Amino acid sequence: MGKIPDGIFGAMIGTTGNLTGYVLNGQNILRMIPHPNKKRSDLQKANSQKMTVINEFCRPIRFLLKVGFGIAAKGTTKNYYNLAIAYNKKMAMKGEYPNVEIDYPFMRISEGNLMPAVNPTVERVAEGIKFSWEAETSYPRSEDQVMILVYAPGSKRTRIIRYGSKRSVGFEVIHITNDMIDEPLETYISFIDEDRTAVANSIYTGQVNG
Repeated sequence: MGKIPDGIFGAMIGTTGNLTGYVLNGQNILRMIPHPNKKRSDLQKANSQKMTVINEFCRPIRFLLKVGFGIAAKGTTKNYYNLAIAYNKKMAMKGEYPNVEIDYPFMRISEGNLMPAVNPTVERVAEGIKFSWEAETSYPRSEDQVMILVYAPGSKRTRIIRYGSKRSVGFEVIHITNDMIDEPLETYISFIDEDRTAVANSIYTGQVNG
């Protein structure tokens, strides 16, 4: 049973009928509960598949998305994961139901107004994958730290760096586990500032073949 602890004009908490209410970031949110026996349309099935596919990608990298979308989520009714899912579900999906899949070049692991990586590149090296970018020596941008994601679509394995080399260094090497060495890998780069108050839009740095 739902409750309205602050009176008739206050927030509803709990479930009443087909409505459920809760408080997120100080704001009251009401959502409708779908009827369990209602037949789903093709559009609803497509949306459900998109959610399944995008969650499969995002769930293992939640702690990276928390850094990448956490700042953008402040002051909104959404949390970092909601924002990451909403953006990528809209911008980084391709195909038609039942063949929906991720469009990797359009995936985003962070969102913000910090200066993005300039001329980033990736290459295989003996130690793993080397990310390079145009170094910046002027403070404060020189102190920004790199964020990296390497994703193996086949095995669904990931390698992540949340706070890596400074922008002034110009490169970072991420080690790849033996079970990822022979797979094609999707790669992404971003930056976060020194005091963790700003982050850049991530950039897809291409596929690295096994």
